[in-house]
Amino acid sequence: MRPGNPTVSGSICFKKTSMNHSKRIAFLLVTVVASLTAAASPLLDSIGAGRRIFIAHRGVNLRSTIAGENSTEAIALASRAGFDAIETDVRLTADDSLVIMHDATLNRTCLNSDGSEIKDKTPVENVKWNDLRNRYILKADSESNRSKIPSLKEYLEVCKRNNLLVFIEPKLTDETGRYYRRIIKTADEVLGRGNYIITSNNRANEIIRDSLGVVDIPLMGILYQTTFDRIERLGNVIMAVSATRFSKDDYAANISKSKQNGLLRESHADKFKHFDMINHNDVNIISTDFLAPDNDSLEGETLLDVSETDLFGSPIEFCNAGLKPVEFGALYIEFDIEGDATVTLGRQKFEVTDGKKLRHQVMLYNEIPTFSIDPESGSVRISDLKLKLIKF
Repeated sequence: MRPGNPTVSGSICFKKTSMNHSKRIAFLLVTVVASLTAAASPLLDSIGAGRRIFIAHRGVNLRSTIAGENSTEAIALASRAGFDAIETDVRLTADDSLVIMHDATLNRTCLNSDGSEIKDKTPVENVKWNDLRNRYILKADSESNRSKIPSLKEYLEVCKRNNLLVFIEPKLTDETGRYYRRIIKTADEVLGRGNYIITSNNRANEIIRDSLGVVDIPLMGILYQTTFDRIERLGNVIMAVSATRFSKDDYAANISKSKQNGLLRESHADKFKHFDMINHNDVNIISTDFLAPDNDSLEGETLLDVSETDLFGSPIEFCNAGLKPVEFGALYIEFDIEGDATVTLGRQKFEVTDGKKLRHQVMLYNEIPTFSIDPESGSVRISDLKLKLIKF
């Protein structure tokens, strides 16, 4: 659409602004808060069924703000947002209980039970289970969302109720295999054999396959931490290829090699440049802390859904009345661009280049949704713009 007379669709309008203003395509997206019912997540066999799935990395916690990291609340939020899977981490307490915790210490993700900061370095392995439950809580912005640290069994039970596939990462190395056997036993009791995935730096995977003789549980190996052959030879594996630690060429080669060898492919992305690499390669599984899952099957409330054929880089303003923040939602964009520009989507800002087909999607938390495109020099042309705002 060329700038000119305002075009109105509901409360949506494009209007021409003075050419004396800085050349900028700016979109301010605002909405009223409303409820959402999330779709159920698919089972393990959907990974190879022709669509990619998204993993909420340690649940939807958005850096311990909307919920505690690895909390049961973060599981529920992942389900609301339409994620298919959860990744979580398992450690041992001082009295040998299996507990959900990523770090070796409590300090980054936890508080004292009264809400105060933990001043002394507090290793998980030095705290007994009852003390862990009664003396500490997981960090979150709202006091009502600061919950107790879950056991492995409790965590898996909540994942099962929310129909989420679980990727379990043992954080310890145990050459005897007892630690892994206990994790598997608990997961089997709650989820059933084969209905979860064990992921590790590969030593744990090798012990599970070679020492314990377990061959019917899917494993995921992290490629940058070991070799392709060491992961592949274990059988029934997913190849985790890092979009941050490999060059674009090496990344593409590793994804291609995995596909040629019949392996499912996983990558993690939080920023546009890494998500863009994934979108230009054949990746089945995406892990993320901040990106929104694909919205094809979501049952959330669509607050804004815009499609435009052509937008030019003379001053254009996209407006919507009633500036109010979205408590929990997502922004999705797709467009082709001629020219170079800086894009702002929610709280993320990134560069895009001439001739690029762009796609990005970010979760929102208690913020006014914003989307803007600033030409690097001169003007840009935006084609086939699709913009969607969803509340979870």
